[in-house]
Amino acid sequence: MFELLYYLIGVAVRVGIKKNFTLRVNGLENYTETPSTLIVANHKRDLDSVLLASVFYFRNGFLHPSHHVSFMGDENLFQPGFLGSWIKGPKFLKKVLQPLSLGYILRGVHAYPIGKLDFHSVPVHDALRIILETNGDHRLNEIIKEDALHDLLEDASFGHPDMTITEFFNSEGYPRKKIKSSCFKSSFRKAVKKTKLFGVRKQLDTFIDLLDEGEIIYITPEGTLSRNGMLGKLKDSLLILLDEANTDVVVTPTNITYDYLTGGKTKILVNVGEEIEGMSGVDRKEQSRVLRQRILRLTTVNLGQLASYYLVNADGGGQEIIEEDEFFAQVREYLEEAREAGFHVDEDLNTTDGLEKRWQSFINYCEDRGVLSRVGNGRFRLEDGLGYDRTEIPRGYKRKPVEYSANEVKDLEKVGLLDL
Repeated sequence: MFELLYYLIGVAVRVGIKKNFTLRVNGLENYTETPSTLIVANHKRDLDSVLLASVFYFRNGFLHPSHHVSFMGDENLFQPGFLGSWIKGPKFLKKVLQPLSLGYILRGVHAYPIGKLDFHSVPVHDALRIILETNGDHRLNEIIKEDALHDLLEDASFGHPDMTITEFFNSEGYPRKKIKSSCFKSSFRKAVKKTKLFGVRKQLDTFIDLLDEGEIIYITPEGTLSRNGMLGKLKDSLLILLDEANTDVVVTPTNITYDYLTGGKTKILVNVGEEIEGMSGVDRKEQSRVLRQRILRLTTVNLGQLASYYLVNADGGGQEIIEEDEFFAQVREYLEEAREAGFHVDEDLNTTDGLEKRWQSFINYCEDRGVLSRVGNGRFRLEDGLGYDRTEIPRGYKRKPVEYSANEVKDLEKVGLLDL
């Protein structure tokens, strides 16, 4: 039953992707479906996990699916109330969805929960759930310090300090707001830390067992979405899996890039690298260095990144007016340098017509988003903030699109893979 569910969801994902995105995958021949494989990829959007799982699962087409891919999911996804807090819609709908859990479906598609070892700032619902399970249903004013509790309830729809945890969840669902661990009273803060340490260790043991059983696992070593476009620090969880599995683990490095600075469909560019063996016997610092280099080397260089790189540098240098001919010529030079450095370049840029079409789409995006404003024939003014959304979008690629894309190139320069 679960395999059928996995297949159907995989098909739905691929159909949805085809309708809303342009997907390009290179290097799938490098994936040998070897038992005890870790597919290790960067993390750009929430879509990544189900997308990449379907890419590897259907590598031979819909009629000949491969072995399923298990993957890690934020433990909050498995909690009752997450769906109600995540979905956008009227409040009564959120209320109806609060008691529901996605856990059964997620486990059915071979997703397993993993927590974060971050004790400085934790989700309110995560900490309160742990306290409820370990210490009982206390009142909020017994758990949280007065000033912090005032701030928390100020953002809530309604509530009071004498509410119990259960009453708070019943009224507010599972709020996604974070709270500093120092805002909890001492005994409860210790309980949260101890429980999270034990819980995450137990979750990692589950993944070690899966590898020992020959399962194929997809993991994002950053542990979270990239907020600025760069590959984040690789978390210890990946290195623990490599070191403590009782079998030879094969690593398949993978890179996913979104070329979205366009008025048309966003392109999803996936590159699958050659498999790596023998990582378990390597020092952790070297493991991290090698994996970072391999993932970044698989970046698909695209026009949105290179044009954004130019604009960010121009803005940083105090340039106010951009000459389009000069701008376009420089981007073409960047493309050649990326090819000479051995990077895979978006195939749409291999012809003059394809390059010019993509260029015009980028310019249209910049004018619509408020990155550039036309001041004459072939001349643009760089707008303040380069399209930065200060009010509507909280973080990520949508808030600072040009800076985010430019950082993908700067990340390659940072590790010495490219020098523009």
